[in-house]
Amino acid sequence: MEEIDLQEIKQKTTKNVLFLSLRNIGIQGISIIGFFLLTILLGVGDVGLFAVVSESVSILGYFSDIGLAAALIQKKAEIKKEELQTTFTIQQILVFISLIVIYFVYSKVSLAKGYGPKEFWIFISLCFSFICASLKTVPSVLLERKLNFKLISTIDIVENACFYVFAVIFAFLGFGAYSYAIATFIRSLVGLVMIYRYSFWPIGFDLHLDSIKLLFKYGIPYQLNSFISVAKDKFSSLFVAGIIGRDAYGILAWAQKGPRIPLSFMDAIMKVTFPTFARLQDNKEVLKKSLEKSIYFIALFVFPMTAGIALISSDIINFIPKYTKWAPAIFPLYLYAVNVAIASVTTPLTNAFNAVGKITLTTKFMIMWTTLTWIFFPILSYKFGYVGTAWAALIVGLSSFIVWFVAKRIFNIHIIKTIFNPTIATLLMIVACLVFQTLNLNSFFNIIGKILISIVIYGLYTFLFSKNEIIWFWHQLSCLRQKK
Repeated sequence: MEEIDLQEIKQKTTKNVLFLSLRNIGIQGISIIGFFLLTILLGVGDVGLFAVVSESVSILGYFSDIGLAAALIQKKAEIKKEELQTTFTIQQILVFISLIVIYFVYSKVSLAKGYGPKEFWIFISLCFSFICASLKTVPSVLLERKLNFKLISTIDIVENACFYVFAVIFAFLGFGAYSYAIATFIRSLVGLVMIYRYSFWPIGFDLHLDSIKLLFKYGIPYQLNSFISVAKDKFSSLFVAGIIGRDAYGILAWAQKGPRIPLSFMDAIMKVTFPTFARLQDNKEVLKKSLEKSIYFIALFVFPMTAGIALISSDIINFIPKYTKWAPAIFPLYLYAVNVAIASVTTPLTNAFNAVGKITLTTKFMIMWTTLTWIFFPILSYKFGYVGTAWAALIVGLSSFIVWFVAKRIFNIHIIKTIFNPTIATLLMIVACLVFQTLNLNSFFNIIGKILISIVIYGLYTFLFSKNEIIWFWHQLSCLRQKK
């Protein structure tokens, strides 16, 4: 790879990570406010219902792609027209088959569970969302190949805003769970129109044999991991929902929402680094440094934010009137917070494995996690309810330390050294907040005090012991400002 190309990739990667991170703050801000309002306006069962149906329909997405989109992104050479149209054709065939299958499955489940129009329209809206998502695949691939994540993130923000604005409005007007269906229809249609407005491609149907062979060579192993992921996450979640019930599943949905908020920063990095790592796979030293930078800055932001959310969660519930219905979710939230911190380090590593072509290695890890999931989730959920589910998630997450060990061997990356300072700073922050809590102030002053203490403790430690990283980060911002 020529030096100018390498420098261009570095600049685009840094710029896109920073941009997407800022945009994702906006998305999360909208999501937090919207979800918060919905959890006030709607009951625990309604939140659980939407979570269950969402999990069900999202399964379709894993069977509508078979890894072709990832294969196009990972491809080193330029993408040909026939490859795009072949991908589009195969995907639409799979979408059609998936919808037929899910229709018959839903019909039987609906009769067995006694579902009514509320469940039906949420189901229809999510199927419509699934179709729109499949039509957006090729335009999204073209944008990601160009590392043009500004447009992708802009569309994400608009979609997210549409969903929560309309969901809250209709929930306030008394539409209940139907609010989810209406908002989903609007979000999906707006996103589809926008992406084709700015990333139009020569739509067509084709089944070019050479393209199929080339794409399937990478796509099938990649999608095998996705299928295993479905078995690990989606199917197991539905099975758990059947064990603990809709209301308890709503409690888990609330408990997971908070800790997952900081992952938006990780998602921004993951979205950019997959095509970036793919292009750097022949330059091992640069790849190693890029991976270390990614993990460090993910930990730098995700660790304290996750801990902070866990620390103020009980105060928020006590502070807001009529919000105590979510009090049972506090302890599961603590467990999910720890699991999110572990996942924030593990996900970049598996992302790097995929980007450099080590798909079979990721498959082995996915099989391990899936096996552990199907052992611990049903047993602990049946025995201890939704709290057992949260414990099972943490147990499975702890097995990720094996991935860290393998990454050290392959990339020569020192995980513990990379995340050491963010970890220590976060632990000091937690201790300081727990000491502050012994003052027994009211919920409002607890929230304000913990936030201020966290910022001071974490910021001071980071400034003293991570000065070089902060200087580098500031230098990148300065470079971006000068180019504007």
